[in-house]
Amino acid sequence: MMRVARGARRVLGALAIAAAVIALLALSSRVVMPKNNQTEFGQINAAANGVMGEPADTIDVLFLGDSEAFSSFSPLQLWGEQGITSYVCATSAQRLYYTTSLLARALENQGPRVVVLETNCIFSPMSVGDAAMRALSDLFPVFEYHNRWKSLTVDDFVGPVRATWADDLKGFRLDHATQVKPADATTYMQETDDVQRLSRFNWLYLQEIKRMCDAAGARLVLVSTPSTVNWNMARHRGMAQAASELMVDYYDLNVGDTKVEIDWSSETYDAGDHLNLSGAQKVTSAVGKILRGSYDIADHRQDAAYDGWNDAYARYRQRLSQLGAATS
Repeated sequence: MMRVARGARRVLGALAIAAAVIALLALSSRVVMPKNNQTEFGQINAAANGVMGEPADTIDVLFLGDSEAFSSFSPLQLWGEQGITSYVCATSAQRLYYTTSLLARALENQGPRVVVLETNCIFSPMSVGDAAMRALSDLFPVFEYHNRWKSLTVDDFVGPVRATWADDLKGFRLDHATQVKPADATTYMQETDDVQRLSRFNWLYLQEIKRMCDAAGARLVLVSTPSTVNWNMARHRGMAQAASELMVDYYDLNVGDTKVEIDWSSETYDAGDHLNLSGAQKVTSAVGKILRGSYDIADHRQDAAYDGWNDAYARYRQRLSQLGAATS
């Protein structure tokens, strides 16, 4: 009987310690969490997280992925040409575990009709340890924002966590808009029987992204943007097979009927890895036609509730004009 009592006390003691640790993690997470979704408040990847500052249920298309996405999809051009509201939640070297985090955050405030996942990140290797740390950081943000202790203010202890900011470019990047570094496209998309398959770990995350989209009533669409560095026929075949198994639409802009004709001598800024603005404009136009033609997404250009998009589009055109770039 005494052994049972001692065992029960140990269990209760362990539970009490676990509860105290969880409470401490939750409290410290609340303190170090940025109190607004801007860089100056400490927000990591502010542009991608700017979607949290968009008015609720106003984003019809959500773009996800790595730098291929934020270099290729221009939401304001898409607005100007199609009247479609969209946002690019893309980050450099994005892994699928972070894709799920960004998607979950966006779905808290938005109900997109379509979620476009640029496929380069689907092949990026991931480790179980990094995925576990991402999950832990989502649960307890102190693991992601622990360095903020150096800059904490009174507001961090007593102020609310909110999101009032949205990126004026809606996640698109103009960093290298007019730069040119030609690509060698001599072996680009050469035919092969090889198939590059997804790793088991990446496949599980892709299935989870599909499940999240289904639960939110959004269509998951896979898009491969043009790149002589990152894309080839082996990846195309692997992605086509994966899309078929997931039962989702797949558009490869590197080949076939949906190919976007990129001038690799002038429409890449880093020798074929990413597109510059001229290349991105071609891709955005092509994707806009796909979205308009296949997914019955509303044109909001005449809706007064979306006048802010017209204002942002005017600023975007002015910015392109200042860069000496062609407006679209």
